[in-house]
Amino acid sequence: MKRIEDILAQCIEDIKAGKASLADCLDRYPSMRQQLEPLLRIALSIQEPPDVKPSNAFKMRTRVYLMEHIHAGRAAERTWGFGFWSNVRQVWNTVWLKRMAVVVPLMIVVLALVAGTAYAAQDSLPGDTLYPVKLGTEQIRRVLTIDDSAGTELELKFAGIRLKEIEAVADKRPDEIGVAIIGYERNLNMAIERAEHAKNSGVSASMMETVTLAISGHLSILDGLEDSVPEPAKDAIWNAEEIAINGHVKTLRALARQKPGRAAEINLGTMQGRLERAKAKSEKGAVKEAEIALTQFEELRRFGEEISEIAKGMGYDTRTVDELNARATAGQLEVLGFIYSHFPEETKEAVERAMRVSIEGHGQAVKGLQQQGALDDIPEEPPLPDEIPDDVKGRILKPESKGPGNGQL
Repeated sequence: MKRIEDILAQCIEDIKAGKASLADCLDRYPSMRQQLEPLLRIALSIQEPPDVKPSNAFKMRTRVYLMEHIHAGRAAERTWGFGFWSNVRQVWNTVWLKRMAVVVPLMIVVLALVAGTAYAAQDSLPGDTLYPVKLGTEQIRRVLTIDDSAGTELELKFAGIRLKEIEAVADKRPDEIGVAIIGYERNLNMAIERAEHAKNSGVSASMMETVTLAISGHLSILDGLEDSVPEPAKDAIWNAEEIAINGHVKTLRALARQKPGRAAEINLGTMQGRLERAKAKSEKGAVKEAEIALTQFEELRRFGEEISEIAKGMGYDTRTVDELNARATAGQLEVLGFIYSHFPEETKEAVERAMRVSIEGHGQAVKGLQQQGALDDIPEEPPLPDEIPDDVKGRILKPESKGPGNGQL
């Protein structure tokens, strides 16, 4: 989807080149007509500044004036410096004061109008005429924020604003919800980029932790939105959740290179949140929502194994990461057993898959601990919940074939 500023620039170029009319450009983007039309009319009403050139008569008078002062200087060399520059300063001060008397009030009026418009735009939503002004003021703040830490916080603030916009437009104009989601993804990616570019590695790690904790909060907000928005808008919310999960993984991947233990701890917390979400939805019979939360849990559980691999590749001791992943398995399986008992028979396969992923992750963690002689009291195979039938337990515990034609779970 093209950005509004790119569309605006292309339309202005086409209209001025005679390739299209105002109506043609608006017809190209019917969904953006409301915000595009006023901006185009304003842009097209701005005239090119006149090409001002001095006349020959003015050039002649200036030359004569200059020569007179040169001759006067030769006749009164001792007083020339003081007298001439005194006169120039006097003329300059007079002209400058007169001009400033006009310019300053004009500048005050313009700045007041701009500030007033920007202030009025802060409550605008995607589809409103002033929404591009709102994004423009954010861009100005972004450019003026040089410090990476402050820049990261600023982008997270903007991402939070996008989430509020998603909620606001979900009922009023669901067609515009995609604009806010694209903005959310952009702000999130820019926050991660600012955190990654921090020169000091310690500061970067701290900023990465800030970003991923913020994303965990975003997921909670999106869960609430998923419960409240009309049915047609739910797909958009799930798309936003996927963006948040991807941002979470990307941020933790960077954090794991410096603090793998902390990355594993945060990831487990987010995983638990996805399981609790699935549990709450299964109790209410909302199977689709529960399945989506389970899929998110699976993705994060697999990523827990990646954190251990990152730590190993960086030369860190992986004991803490592996122990965290292994000890979390029993609690995860307990929740999954509860969800299994509440799922309809035809959808239980989704819970079985989540259990299998959890047990596979447990096996990888146990293997790492065994290699270090640090297994302690952690069971090699955690017990499956009583709610799971014996035949299902056999399927879950049976190793999956990794041969050709079988995709990895």
